[in-house]
Amino acid sequence: MAWHPTWNEAAEPRRPRQPWSGVKTLLVLNIAAFIADFVFQVQIGPGPKDVMGLLTYFGALRVTNAHLVYPFLTYQFLHGGFIHIFINMLVLWMLGRHIERAIGTRPFIYLFLASGVVGGLFQIGFNVILSRTYGPVFLQQPMVGASGGVMGILTAFAVLYPRQVLYLFLLFIPVPIEARWLAVGYFLLESVNAYMELTGKALSPTAHAAHVGGMVVGFIWVKWGHRIAEAVRSRRPRRDSGPLFSRGRERDREELDRILDKIHREGVGSLTTREKMFLQEMGGKFRDEP
Repeated sequence: MAWHPTWNEAAEPRRPRQPWSGVKTLLVLNIAAFIADFVFQVQIGPGPKDVMGLLTYFGALRVTNAHLVYPFLTYQFLHGGFIHIFINMLVLWMLGRHIERAIGTRPFIYLFLASGVVGGLFQIGFNVILSRTYGPVFLQQPMVGASGGVMGILTAFAVLYPRQVLYLFLLFIPVPIEARWLAVGYFLLESVNAYMELTGKALSPTAHAAHVGGMVVGFIWVKWGHRIAEAVRSRRPRRDSGPLFSRGRERDREELDRILDKIHREGVGSLTTREKMFLQEMGGKFRDEP
């Protein structure tokens, strides 16, 4: 029997646990909702094919239930078929990782949800106009899909990385195109399709107005979002004392310590755009404190 002195061996350093990303969270929620919607279905008509997913039945966005507010969120995690969810999740995974790394996890999720909400508002208004021309059927037409949020992500990517080359597969042939021209082309295409629906030249089950609304949010969020946030913060009354101010200052200090520790471990190049903006904002905040 041999004795092995393990007590003096250097322990291997533990790798820091990677936080659960916003992209993974959205992917899991969408896929889980799709599976649950496929498994649990309800009968909506007399025919054998008149069935609808239970989640879609209660969570789809319609003009008639828009006043309930919650469908503006739930419809973003529902899809009408495998191809629908596959394309949305593929784009979310391919481009969302870069956006999340640039602006941070929480702002990334807010961007996705805000694009979907505004896209829903665009489509609700669009369906109201269509109902006045083609009948009340458009008031009951359900809307599902993460396309509004995905279009916001696509536009945000085009603003942050305008010259990044992406590939479109046309008849299985990869066609390179810069991100900015892809976003512009898609915006024009969706706008034209929406106009053709309004003029009665073509009716489509695709929510073109929702795509346009999502792209508008993605552009504004990245282009001027930080300025809008700073303007809102500057108009708020400042509180130099009291528990609310103390808690806010404590959170700022904790975030500042976290970022400084990250710089020490991984270097300045590891910081996201949001973290760099936070450092710039905090630069003089605590300078005159005792």
